[in-house]
Amino acid sequence: MRWIIATLFCASLAPAQDAPSAHQAKWNGSDTAQARYRKQGTDALAKEQARSKANLCTDAEKEGNARIAQCLTDQGKETQQDYLAYIRAIGALLRLPSAAESAQSPQKMLPFDLAEESWQTHRDRSCTSMATQWEGGDQVPVAYSDCRLKLTWNHMNELADLYSDLWH
Repeated sequence: MRWIIATLFCASLAPAQDAPSAHQAKWNGSDTAQARYRKQGTDALAKEQARSKANLCTDAEKEGNARIAQCLTDQGKETQQDYLAYIRAIGALLRLPSAAESAQSPQKMLPFDLAEESWQTHRDRSCTSMATQWEGGDQVPVAYSDCRLKLTWNHMNELADLYSDLWH
């Protein structure tokens, strides 16, 4: 008799198989968000990896350093937008709730955010420093813009290696 009562009690505690639990619904939503963030990050990274292999400003070379600098600056703006999309995707993936958490906390500042702020400062200061070797010439804007592009591309690839597990 005790065995029958214990069986009935355990059966009453088991969730119904017909309706998904709130926990399952939360994870289905998390899976959807995860897929969306992964796609955003993958698209931004792939675009910049392709751009890094292209000769972006070859047409401008015929027109002199001012035109090359303008072209590199314009290309740098596009790269910066893709970089920001990429780090936002990584940040969003890092913020997705774990099994122990009940909700996403989008405002939470992560060490990743601080690291990226520091990296952007490092990039800009490094390129400013590097460009001083051409101080007084018309090569400074070319060197600075080229440096920002290359460092950003390298950093995006570095992030891809460091956070590769987020894409599995």
